[in-house]
Amino acid sequence: MSERVYSKCILGLANRIRRIYNVSTDNNGVQTRILHFVLANYSERDIYQKDIEEDLDTRSASISVLLKKMEGDEMIVRERVSHDDRLKKIRPTPASIKMKEKVDQDIRLVENQLISGISEEKLNIFFWVIQKMIENTSK
Repeated sequence: MSERVYSKCILGLANRIRRIYNVSTDNNGVQTRILHFVLANYSERDIYQKDIEEDLDTRSASISVLLKKMEGDEMIVRERVSHDDRLKKIRPTPASIKMKEKVDQDIRLVENQLISGISEEKLNIFFWVIQKMIENTSK
């Protein structure tokens, strides 16, 4: 088959990235990415589950399960907000705040591995193509 199967390449890359995150974070790749998002943003604004879903481009059921586990592991705290009983603000615990440097390092290592040997120009093209594919699949 001479046709390129773009989705197969993208899914393959996504699986490799997931495995790399899991190896570098003791099988907590998605939790590390959630914690990275929370730690990077909690001091500037309130964070809710919907924000995490949008950042990771994933569905609520899987994020909800992970947030419950992270709360049980005392990585985050979910607090009710006064203006809406359905919403829970998510913030890091003092223990996870102490882990910020390690979490940032884990993310940087994966990112650096991904872009190793790729020029800025090629990365800009890659971002343009990915954004266009996202736009195409949002129609």
